[in-house]
Amino acid sequence: MPANTDSLIPTPPYDKHPMVNTLGTLTAIVLAFSAFVAHKNKGEFEIQVGKVNAESDRKGINTETFMRYRDEITELEATKTEAIEERDGLRSEVEKQTTANSAVEAEILTRQKELNSTKNEVADAQEKLKELGDLEELAPKIERLQASIAELKGQVATLNTDIERLRGEKTSTGQVLVAAKTKQSQITSGQSFPTMKTTIRSIDRRLGIVTLAAGIRSGVIGGSRVAVIRAGEKIAELNVKAVSANLATADVIQSSLQEGVDVAPGDVVIPVESATNGN
Repeated sequence: MPANTDSLIPTPPYDKHPMVNTLGTLTAIVLAFSAFVAHKNKGEFEIQVGKVNAESDRKGINTETFMRYRDEITELEATKTEAIEERDGLRSEVEKQTTANSAVEAEILTRQKELNSTKNEVADAQEKLKELGDLEELAPKIERLQASIAELKGQVATLNTDIERLRGEKTSTGQVLVAAKTKQSQITSGQSFPTMKTTIRSIDRRLGIVTLAAGIRSGVIGGSRVAVIRAGEKIAELNVKAVSANLATADVIQSSLQEGVDVAPGDVVIPVESATNGN
């Protein structure tokens, strides 16, 4: 009986070891998945690094802005103290001018009484001159009376000059007093001076702060409302927050802003009252 030849046919290696191909496939899949995860994590890491760098830059900008506004606040506090001292000085000046004005009025009354008395003396002398009889006998008396009348008329002219001078001084004193009271009233009432006129110097749109190119020396008063003028037309109103000697900061009153328009550096700024009156 011939031998079974089937047992002599060699079997391929993969038929002998079927797990080898399976393990190779799994290894390839694991390596591919690991590479995908590593690539994704690298991209996410780079995104997070970018965010951290952006936050660091933003922190630097905010720190710089904070330091700048802290310095401005310190300057504004000093200016506030200066304004208070100026206000107290104005009050003292008003009191002084009031006292001086009263003294001038008293002196005018005294001079007026002297003038009336002198006029009466002149009238009496002229009346006596009319009642004289023989001029030859009374010539010396007439000459004395005429000299007296001339002297009294000179005194009248001098008194009139003094009175006019005192009246001029009173007018000048009154004008100074009115100006001082007006300035004091403007500061107390929280209204910028009617003569104030300036421009927008800069705008921090991120913080919503407008900086004006003038301060209290030009009549900008803290807490007042001012109008923004462009091409002769009011486009918005600002609320003055803080004032220094030559600068002021303000907020835009959004409800007053014209639709589709925004304030910009160079726009003219005047008191709201002046804008209302068409100035």
